[in-house]
Amino acid sequence: MEKRPTSTLDTSKIATPAFVIEEALLRHNLSILRHVKERTGCKMYQALKAWSTWELFPVVREYLDGTEASSLNEARLGYEEFNHDVHVYAPAYKDEEFDELLRYSSTIIFNSVDQWKKFKPRIEASGKQIECGLRLNPENISKDEHGGLWSPTAPGSRLGVRRTELEAALTEDRDALQGISGFHFHVFWDKTLPDLREAVRVIEDKFGTHFSAVKWINFGGGQMITNDDYDVEGLIALINDFQTKYSVRVHLEPGAAIVKNAGALVASVLDVVERDDVPYKIAILDMSFNAHTPDFLLSRDLDMPVRGARALRDEKKLKGHAYRLGGGTCVTGDTLGHFHIFEKSLRAGDKIVLEDGIQYNMVQCTMFNGVQHPSIVLWKDDAAETLRAFTFEDYKARMG
Repeated sequence: MEKRPTSTLDTSKIATPAFVIEEALLRHNLSILRHVKERTGCKMYQALKAWSTWELFPVVREYLDGTEASSLNEARLGYEEFNHDVHVYAPAYKDEEFDELLRYSSTIIFNSVDQWKKFKPRIEASGKQIECGLRLNPENISKDEHGGLWSPTAPGSRLGVRRTELEAALTEDRDALQGISGFHFHVFWDKTLPDLREAVRVIEDKFGTHFSAVKWINFGGGQMITNDDYDVEGLIALINDFQTKYSVRVHLEPGAAIVKNAGALVASVLDVVERDDVPYKIAILDMSFNAHTPDFLLSRDLDMPVRGARALRDEKKLKGHAYRLGGGTCVTGDTLGHFHIFEKSLRAGDKIVLEDGIQYNMVQCTMFNGVQHPSIVLWKDDAAETLRAFTFEDYKARMG
């Protein structure tokens, strides 16, 4: 596969703060996913939980099959703005929302056998040809370097059906899986092919005796398929071998992989603060880490990639143009937990490019402290097009 093209973003043309999506880089990622699709015949769905800028769904629709949603609102967005092939999974469904959810869904995946039994009669009564699936939990196989925060298979995880639970349900009712068309497992966050191979092996070992009863197996997401060093051909071989072995179709639901390194959060330096008791300066930006990049606060061990700078954690090793980046809210902890070494001194008015700033950040943004919500900008053909700018009215409407 071709390597990712170099960013052409000219920050002098960007009013900050802004989430900037580069269409050429987005299409590069999507072309890799389509290549996997074409070589395997698998189905590929956009996981809206990672990125859901619907104005660009027409671009994504050229490459992928549909959307993977985790709520009624996501399902409706996918149905109305992408296409009607909407796969839905949630840990549990609300009674009062379920009939409307049926309107927008082509496939509904259940988190437990009890949820499946509860809603099965309503699906049958709807008259809609909806396929149903069951999420599987192979238990503690997914290594998570972030204290278990991002592992769906960690001890005590609420996600998916364990083998003992499935076997107990089938012992109680041998027809418990009647009406189930497929299985789903999602056990990763930012992992590579060897991890997926191991997960597939464990899934086969624990649940393989039931594969003959279904039409599809959803491998979930969390694979860094669009990284330059990902083994794409190995993934293709794994999918083809699995499909042949079990006579099923594999589904994939990439989220972050779609926009991985395809855009950035661009901010401006408002002020630089110097303190004589620390060996670094503090650059205060016109954005908020609390409000705009919450994953970096949940996992303080994540390094924020910044264009033209090197991340460093050991304060004793700081030298040169060392800075701690801070947000513009009044919260003391609205800073990164690590430092950046820049090539030159920062001054008020300088632009800071927080690389790979699209995935999960846009969908989790808040307007905490009334801070300006970053605009959504498309960078295409060396020009910036603002897709959405947020105003005081947006902030006020969320407060009451």
